[in-house]
Amino acid sequence: MLQSIFYSLASLVSVYSFVCLLRILMSWMPQLEYSPVGRFIAGLCDPYLNWFRRFSFTRTGMVDFSPILALGTLSIASMTLTTLAATGRISLGVILGGVLQVLWSFFSFILNILILFLIIRLIYDIMSRYSYSQFWTMLDRFLNPPISKVTSFFMRGRTLSYRMSLILTLAVIIVLRGGLEVAFRYLLALLYSLPV
Repeated sequence: MLQSIFYSLASLVSVYSFVCLLRILMSWMPQLEYSPVGRFIAGLCDPYLNWFRRFSFTRTGMVDFSPILALGTLSIASMTLTTLAATGRISLGVILGGVLQVLWSFFSFILNILILFLIIRLIYDIMSRYSYSQFWTMLDRFLNPPISKVTSFFMRGRTLSYRMSLILTLAVIIVLRGGLEVAFRYLLALLYSLPV
């Protein structure tokens, strides 16, 4: 009886996750967002999604990563309920492992986007195309804070060309991403092995 309740709750959370994903995708298409169905879905999901928008660390410039955190939290809830339904018990290690997975997926996504944008900007710089458009201006606004921090940390007052700053930042972010991945895997295995 209790198992079926947990399975049902896990299914409801999964369906709600899907509806939230639809809401997020619909926000990119105004004709769908303001339709009657879009307004209904917004009424269901926006109170939950807006709760995560209040955290400033989920925004970088004009980009809002709070939906990733919101969907990750629903994923933890679904995983926890499914584990409870399957085993009848849950350990602190499993819950902490789920939280760690959500946090890592959020930060690894940001690092991957940063790596991708740095590669795009580096290729553009190597091609020596300096006709700026709104896209390149926005991309530079997004990239300049991490480039500035990495360059100032490693160069200690010495100057680098913009291209070398891009290369240095790209290398540091790739190494950071790899190191954090190894640490995450080790910590996750440690948490899942906790008996409590």
